[in-house]
Amino acid sequence: MTAVKPDIALELHNRGYRATPQRLSIYDAIWSAGDHPTAGQIHECAIKRDPTISLATVYKTLQLFTNIGLVREMAFRDDSTRYDPVVDSHINLVCSKCGRVEDFNYEEIEGLAAAIRSRVDFLVSSQSLEVYGICSECRNSS
Repeated sequence: MTAVKPDIALELHNRGYRATPQRLSIYDAIWSAGDHPTAGQIHECAIKRDPTISLATVYKTLQLFTNIGLVREMAFRDDSTRYDPVVDSHINLVCSKCGRVEDFNYEEIEGLAAAIRSRVDFLVSSQSLEVYGICSECRNSS
């Protein structure tokens, strides 16, 4: 399964929000990062498209996108917060050496919420799974 970039303007409109140029630029910065960027990295990319975007605007927009389900906020062991534009269930593979995060699609993860609900009567509203290890680039460079 390959993630498909949503029509963010339509998604915002459907949720009752305006698709401002800043919001569109910030979402494009998240999507085009190809990784799970931090707010600072998103800001660096977004100001290349629109130099008027402040870091405060990035944070407010990320909070909005997270609250309405357009991105997933992820806190990692190293105390960094990153943002994932892929909100469907998947596993994040995190390199403990370089910090790179890669999406791994695994169909069985969809059944995890159902298994939890049936075994412990717990209704899962969202799920996030991070698997830590060493990526092939770091292993090959050692």
